[in-house]
Order: sequence, then C-alpha cells, then structure tokens
Amino acid sequence: MDLSRIKIFNVRYEGYADGSVKFFGDLIKDLTGYSKEEFAEAKVTWTGIMHPDDLRSAKDAVKAALKGDRTYERQYRIITKDGESKWILELSQIICDENGKIKSISGILLDTTYQKKMEEEENRHKRLEGKYLNFLLSNEEFGMRVDKIREIIQMVDITAIPESREYVKGVINLRGKVIPVIDLAVKLGLANGTKDDNRCIIVTEMPGNKGLAGIMADSVLDISYIPGQEIDDAVQNHLHAEYIFGLAKTDRGVRILLDVDHTLNPEEIIPGGGF
Repeated sequence: MDLSRIKIFNVRYEGYADGSVKFFGDLIKDLTGYSKEEFAEAKVTWTGIMHPDDLRSAKDAVKAALKGDRTYERQYRIITKDGESKWILELSQIICDENGKIKSISGILLDTTYQKKMEEEENRHKRLEGKYLNFLLSNEEFGMRVDKIREIIQMVDITAIPESREYVKGVINLRGKVIPVIDLAVKLGLANGTKDDNRCIIVTEMPGNKGLAGIMADSVLDISYIPGQEIDDAVQNHLHAEYIFGLAKTDRGVRILLDVDHTLNPEEIIPGGGF
C-alpha cells in the first residue's frame, strides 16, 4: 500500500475484552469525534462505530491472526460522531494470556479515506474511458462504445413488424440474419432527424447474447478516445438517464454516451422472444 497519501494520525491504542479501549493522545477525537475518555469508559466501543458491512471481515482478520503470529492488518470503515464515513487501516498485535485467550490488542490506526477516494476515482475513470463511435441523431451528438459495435451499414429497406413497440422500426435481412432495428429518436422522444443519404444503421450486440440489433443514426461522425476524467457519470437527473451512463464534454459540445445494454432490451424488441 502506498502510504504517501494516507493521513497518518498515529493513533496508538490498547483494546480490552470488555469492549473498552485506551487511546494514547487526543488525536482519536480528531479521527472519530469521540474523546479517549468515552472509549476508556466504554461509553463508545470501537466495534460499535465500525460500519456494519465491514464487521465480519474485520473479525475474520483477528481470527486469522490468532492462528498465525498474532499480528494483522485490516481495512474497514467507521462512522464518526457526526455521521461521516472514514476508511481506517489498522496495524495491530494481539496479546494473549497463558491459556491463549485474548488479553488485549494494541496497535495504530491510520485514516486512509483520501487514498480510498482517489482509488475509487481512478477505477471510475478506467471504467468509463475508451473508444467511442460518435454519431448524430436529431441534431444531438451521441457516443457508443466501439466494443459493442459489429458494423455500420447504409440505410436499407426496413420491414415493419405488426404490433411491435412504436420505437421498433422493423427488421432487416443482413446476409441471411434477421435483425431488429430501433428508431432511437422515437425511443428517446427526440425530434425527427434528417432523411438524407448519410443515414445509416449501427449494428450492435444486444445484452445477454440475444443476437444483434440495429440503431438508426442520422450520420456517423468519427471514432474517438475519451479519457474517463472527461466523462460525467452523475446523470440521474438527465431526461434520458435510464438509457445513458455519462456525458462527455467535447470541442463540439456535450456528447451523450449511450448505455446500449439498457437501451436494447431484447424482451421489448424481439416479439415472442425471437424471429
């Protein structure tokens, strides 16, 4: 672990079987909001402020240490007095009596919250970054991950499907395969796009290995790499939040990044489960 970004409180402690904890110094209040006296008098217990979801793994670390050299390193979250969640790295030594029972545990606590946030942000960037096919639809710019796309074809005649959803334009025959085509503008409630020769169909994979589907586009612009830090995935308040996973800022404006798996629902697109 890289310690360079860890806020080291160097909070030394000694814990006992009755749940009380003796902290050396006053930094524990900066870390938790509780005073060392509150812990010493067992008014507050350390396990009592640990995040419930982390209790089991934290206890398992102690059990594993008892079978080894009685030292352990564990990470978990605590809930401070004001309700803030913080990540803790604990480095500890178990002290046992002559019968092998835990007498006390001593160690130090380090606040790793900043590092955890940086790691989460880095993972978010890696999850979002990548190559995107950029296309126009109703004068708005959209992007799709290229790894979902099989090919792009010129607009061809589309055969309507009786009693299909309004946004399902119909089907096409692509080298012997029957592929449903959706009108994304209709699905998203956008204005009608252009009807010129640049119109095309983006053939992409449907989720769950349910085959291929086509998405109608007014025109394809280009393929570009978008760094994760340039994508805002806080789209819950966006009009089309259900079908997108991010907004990317570009020289041409804001690009809407399409969540293909949520946009192409095979149960809605394919009547009766297949053709």
